Amino acid sequence: MSEKAPGFEDYTPSRLEWLVVMLNSLVQYLNTSPGERIEFAYIPGADGKTIILRIKHHSDLSPEVLKTIADGAKTFAMSIAQNYKWDSWIEIKTQWDSIE
Repeated sequence: MSEKAPGFEDYTPSRLEWLVVMLNSLVQYLNTSPGERIEFAYIPGADGKTIILRIKHHSDLSPEVLKTIADGAKTFAMSIAQNYKWDSWIEIKTQWDSIE
């Protein structure tokens, strides 16, 4: 029997990993304004119930803009979790990182 290539090995993601993959694949549809210098990604936390919302931004963006974007990203994530009926155990924490 032949050995499988690494990309074909079986793997079953956790619900948290699956949700993070879904969120990152859909993140392009979030409402950010053209020209905003911001990047964000959803990362599974180590505890199995927390999503880290990592937001990288330029320091010249106002706190109000950053808060609006973070709130939108959290609402988006929870709406997707709700579709799977996982919203009762999901927590979202924000990690801010300056690009500069």
